[in-house]
Amino acid sequence: GINAEYGGAEQWAWLDKELKSDPSTLTILGTGLPLLTDRSYLDKWLLYPMERERLLGLMSRRPNTIILSGDSHFAEMQCSNTTKGPLFEVQSSGMTHNCLDWIPDVLCRYYIKYVSECPGCITEPYIDLNYGALSLMWGDEESARVVLEVRGRSGVEMHYVMDLSGVDREHCPPPHQVENQAVWQLCAVSLVSLALLLLFYLVTYCIIAVYARILVYRRFDKQHQE
Repeated sequence: GINAEYGGAEQWAWLDKELKSDPSTLTILGTGLPLLTDRSYLDKWLLYPMERERLLGLMSRRPNTIILSGDSHFAEMQCSNTTKGPLFEVQSSGMTHNCLDWIPDVLCRYYIKYVSECPGCITEPYIDLNYGALSLMWGDEESARVVLEVRGRSGVEMHYVMDLSGVDREHCPPPHQVENQAVWQLCAVSLVSLALLLLFYLVTYCIIAVYARILVYRRFDKQHQE
C-alpha cells in the first residue's frame, strides 16, 4: 500500500547522515529491490511509493550516483534525470536462477524484451544467467570513468561508460527503443484473449458434459426403479 514501509527509522537516519556528510565524488548504493523500474510484475521499490520517493530524494542530493539492485531474474540498466545529474541503476540477477526457471523460455524472453514497457531503460534486457560489475578508472579529474557492465556466460553482455567529469553526465543517455512495441503488445493482448476464450469454452463444455451425465444417470436410475 501507499504507506507500506521498507526499512526502519534507524536505517533511514543512518543513510541520511552518510549522504549529507560524505564528500565522495562517486556514490554507490546497493539495494535488494529495483528502484527505478515500473515493470508491473516485479517486486520493486514502487510497491512502497512513499519510501521510494524518500530514497530518490536522498539520492538526488548527490551527483554521480549508481544504484546496484537485483531480485528481478534478468538484467538491465536504467537511468533517471535528477537535479544533480543522472541517477544510474544496474539491475542484475541471478547467477544461479533466472525467469527461465519458472516461466517458459519463449514467453519470458518475448514478454520482457518486447511487451513490457521500460521508459528508463538504456539497454536491452538480458535474460540468461548474469551478474553486474563496476570498474572504476580514476586517473585525473578530467578522465574519471566508471564502467557499468552486466556479464553472462560468454562475457560482457551490457556495457556503459559513465563519465564523471564530462558534459554527458548532466543528462541520461537516450532510452532503449523497442521496434514496433505497440504491435508486440497487441499480439500479446490477442493471445491472452484467445487463451481466456478457449478456457471459457473448455470450462463451459465440462460443465455441460457433467450436467448431461447427471441427467442420463437420473433417467436410467428412474427407469431401473420402475
